[in-house]
Amino acid sequence: MALDARKRQQKLAKKAAKRKAVVTTKKSLAEVGGVVSHGRQALPAASAPIHECLIPDRLFEIGIGNVIVSRKMPNGFIGAVFFLVDVFCLGIKDAFYDVLSPAEYDHRLSGLQHETFRAIPPPCARKLVEEAEAYARDLGFTPHADYQRARQIFGDLDATACPTHYMFGQDGKPFFVSGPYDTPAKCRRIIDILTRRCGPEGFHFMVPGGEPLEA
Repeated sequence: MALDARKRQQKLAKKAAKRKAVVTTKKSLAEVGGVVSHGRQALPAASAPIHECLIPDRLFEIGIGNVIVSRKMPNGFIGAVFFLVDVFCLGIKDAFYDVLSPAEYDHRLSGLQHETFRAIPPPCARKLVEEAEAYARDLGFTPHADYQRARQIFGDLDATACPTHYMFGQDGKPFFVSGPYDTPAKCRRIIDILTRRCGPEGFHFMVPGGEPLEA
């Protein structure tokens, strides 16, 4: 194996491990946090002021992370949506909304220990999430079942006001990296979808059980 190829595979494997840590942390928060709600609370009105919008610093390097959009509620609580976004391939892998006290909100963020966040303009948060969803949908992947409800938090945010140009995939192609909870059968289905949409040479993938592979 050429040295450059070996280095690339090692680099991809390292990124995949970081992706796994992000997804695992997200799942554990949802299961044991005790405050996650998919239907307990109504989403805040579009006129509620934005609290903050956050994205991971290394989102487009690792390929997956939580994009957070939050609004200030009249009672002092924070209504927040956590979008788990795969910018390499699958789009919106999860989306949930919750109403949290400021202390709970800070605790939730601190629990995402594998991600370092930075603030972005609210229109850019909407543009990023919606373009990631559109990219994945064009490949043949639908967003998480709660996405349509969760996206209501955008309200009247104008994505066209964001000047940032987001590039999805990696090296000009979709890149599917299997998650810690993806079964072999699910990985095969995803690869089959990508093969039909992009052709056998039109995407990259990495699955467990061996070195990184390319279609």
